[in-house]
Amino acid sequence: MILVPLADIVIGQRQRRDIAPGPLDELANSILQAGLLHPPVCWPSPDGKWHLTVGERRFRAIEALNARKPQPKFQCGNVTVDPGSIPITPLSEYVDNIARFEAELHENVFRQDLSWQDKARALSDLHTMRQAQNPAQTLTDTGAELASQGAATSVAGGAHQVRAAQIIAANLDNEKIANARNQKEALSLIYKAQEEAALAAIARRKIAAMPKSNTQQVEIRNADLKDLLPQLPSGVYDLVLADPPYGIDANSAGFRSRSVQHHNYKDTAEEARDIARQILTEGFRVCKPRANLLMFCAIEYFDLLKLLSSNMGWVPFSRPLIWQKSDSEGLAPWGSQGPRITTEFIFYATKGQRGLTASPTDVFRVNRVGRSERVHAAEKPVELQRRLIECSTLPGDYVLDPCCGSGSSLIAARELKRFALGIEKDPDYYNTAMASVFGNDQDNSVLP
Repeated sequence: MILVPLADIVIGQRQRRDIAPGPLDELANSILQAGLLHPPVCWPSPDGKWHLTVGERRFRAIEALNARKPQPKFQCGNVTVDPGSIPITPLSEYVDNIARFEAELHENVFRQDLSWQDKARALSDLHTMRQAQNPAQTLTDTGAELASQGAATSVAGGAHQVRAAQIIAANLDNEKIANARNQKEALSLIYKAQEEAALAAIARRKIAAMPKSNTQQVEIRNADLKDLLPQLPSGVYDLVLADPPYGIDANSAGFRSRSVQHHNYKDTAEEARDIARQILTEGFRVCKPRANLLMFCAIEYFDLLKLLSSNMGWVPFSRPLIWQKSDSEGLAPWGSQGPRITTEFIFYATKGQRGLTASPTDVFRVNRVGRSERVHAAEKPVELQRRLIECSTLPGDYVLDPCCGSGSSLIAARELKRFALGIEKDPDYYNTAMASVFGNDQDNSVLP
């Protein structure tokens, strides 16, 4: 161990990207009270600087101690460390970069594990570095290294870890993947997206092969509704059936910790209001003189939707329609101290006093899509969409869904012999919709 100036420590790119401030404060206090047990490991460079290899949390904790007023001293063994200094264990300048990288990985995995995202990056980077050193390096070779170090239970297990890490690391720029709760969920999302992309490609080829004389009953476009709605022709649609973001921060960490599928879209109140205005304004324009609008919504914004729709020319129904989606399963915002929410709300408005073709009750009892079958956190069951379309349109009518998600409204519209256009901004959900609506379809049925 040697003492060096704290300012001489250089920190390059690290395997661990996230260091929680709470535990860091606890570590700083522990160093102050009980002393530093293991100095960080650093290697020297010709410019006199010391490059951190192992022990960033300890370095950050000591750095935090030096920021306190007054600056405290602390012990490392029998040595008193003055402010502005840090004890380190020097690593030979002749140790190569890969050995340093492996030392950091070993420290992170065995002493305080990396987040699963950072661990995937690190394992993938390790294999890439080994291949640069030896082009013949295989996954099995890297897996054997992990097994020999105790970071894998077997060579095959190590190879599997590295392969999974490569797949995940290549997809971490996708917010849905990065926000998964664990590696298993991330892999599942990646494989699901790849499968649906393949099915969507098949569906597009199938649609392209249809006779030019045929009129396609259902169309799905990968676009932002804010861009596409103003481009649609006026006076075409008989129903706008929309399930936009609710504006309840459903993409927050709190929702993620309590839900199986995640809401991977911006769900702020401001964004929700903006989208609602777009749907109400452009929806009124693209609809025929007599048409209907059904929009899923949070009860908190029901009065606002009534006001906005009235200003646009719609005639809003005074009360929300209710979707009773379960008798037991539901989100409990207050945990055991509050009720479970088993309902969602639907805003209804009409244009030109078209009204409904039938007079349903204001409560639709349809079970939500099962957890194991759900591909979209806000997925609505086809049966519910069927009932809404059936009571508000006639066969041959045109339905517009500007936020079609997994495509359940489009499946229902086609089954009911309605034309439909779905718009979906997210490319993965667009592929899901294409796969759901067309992927397994053997019959390109069209309306006469």
